Amino acid sequence: MTTTPPGPSLVLRGSRATARFTDGSDHLRWEEDGRVSRIPLAAVEDVRAVGRSVEVTLTAASTDRPPMVFAMRGASAATATAFSATVTANLPRRTPGAARSDGSELVTAEPDPATPARGTRPRRRALSIAAAVSFFAAADLVVAVSGAWQTVVPLLLVQLPTAIGMLLAVVLGRGLYDGRRLPKHGITVMAEFDHHTHRTRVYRYTDLDGVRHFHREPSGGERLELSYDPRDPARAATRPPLPAQVMMALVALIGLGLTGGGLWFTLHELVMALRG
Repeated sequence: MTTTPPGPSLVLRGSRATARFTDGSDHLRWEEDGRVSRIPLAAVEDVRAVGRSVEVTLTAASTDRPPMVFAMRGASAATATAFSATVTANLPRRTPGAARSDGSELVTAEPDPATPARGTRPRRRALSIAAAVSFFAAADLVVAVSGAWQTVVPLLLVQLPTAIGMLLAVVLGRGLYDGRRLPKHGITVMAEFDHHTHRTRVYRYTDLDGVRHFHREPSGGERLELSYDPRDPARAATRPPLPAQVMMALVALIGLGLTGGGLWFTLHELVMALRG
């Protein structure tokens, strides 16, 4: 008895999403921001891989409305090419010029508790935290090796509020910057509520190219007005009310003060230790 060996099961991981497809299957699985979408191949018009990017374009019933696009960036170029070729080879054959259905209506989605929503810049944020911790640890080590043990404890006590100040300044400063700049210079759209995570609400919106994105907001209704950066459509923000803007600015300034004071004290003690 002869059996046909199963086709490859491909996993394509990008910076914000993961796609899975098994050769011979009738659908692909798209995981993004704590949401799992089941995309039937009957809903897919085209799959394109360019370098480390992949776009899955759904069918559109009307030429007046752009099709929905699932886009991924930062994937492996080799896996992206293989993924695109494998899915394309399994797409149903269609008669050129034949009417299409709306592919977005065939897609089903549900929350994935095992995949919590991630931030918009998880890798960059992790690298920044690692760099700050490494700098403080190196400074403490140099001071300790130089023999100034009595200074190490004050350094540690100062560096804790310094780290908190850096976090406040970066997070609130960026939120205030985006909240004021994007409504004036970005593209404003209405986002639809998609699902809850264990800590926030997640909204979905579509940019002018038909690519779907997600935005996290702690509170809101079924629809949310937000503005995104046309150069980076995944970066979006709502406009905070004036009292919230004032509070964010004050806390960010306090964070900057803590950061500046802590860095000055750390650098001063480091220079003194190096001088002997």
